[in-house]
Amino acid sequence: RGMALVPLLTFLPLYLANDVGLSAFVRAAYIGLLIAIGIVAKPVAGYLSDKLGRKQILAPGLLWSGAITLLLIFFGEGVVLPVLIALLGLFVYPDQPILTAAFLDLVDDEVVSTALGIASFVGFLLSALTPMVVGALYEFVGVSAALYYIGSLFFVAAILLVPLKLTRPDTVAV
Repeated sequence: RGMALVPLLTFLPLYLANDVGLSAFVRAAYIGLLIAIGIVAKPVAGYLSDKLGRKQILAPGLLWSGAITLLLIFFGEGVVLPVLIALLGLFVYPDQPILTAAFLDLVDDEVVSTALGIASFVGFLLSALTPMVVGALYEFVGVSAALYYIGSLFFVAAILLVPLKLTRPDTVAV
């Protein structure tokens, strides 16, 4: 998920400036819209995750983010653009608390901070190079290639999530 989110947030302002031709103010408003929708959607997604299950919210949300990213290829200008950005905000930010909760569901209370630290470190390592990959795709192949790559990463994250068991394994009494 981080491998998709980090390049998306790096790429989106460049796309809005270079390909769509938006002013700095409008770009900032669109990024603000993305974040504002995410802020409002976080508690709703969290509530649904608590009631329905982590995977039942995460997997469709990752697929949603991938699909909306791909729609930017075909409808990334005009009046549809802010709608797509708002739709993207519905899940691109709200998934982080759910991922953290899913992780906390899996680890013992005695190692929560250590486990989160390791997970954050691994996530950073996995996502550190993707903005450069997207930048190279954008510069040498084009905007569509960059968006296909980002959207594909969201889809891969969803596919990898589906077979995972997101509940704490039963402990064996000794």
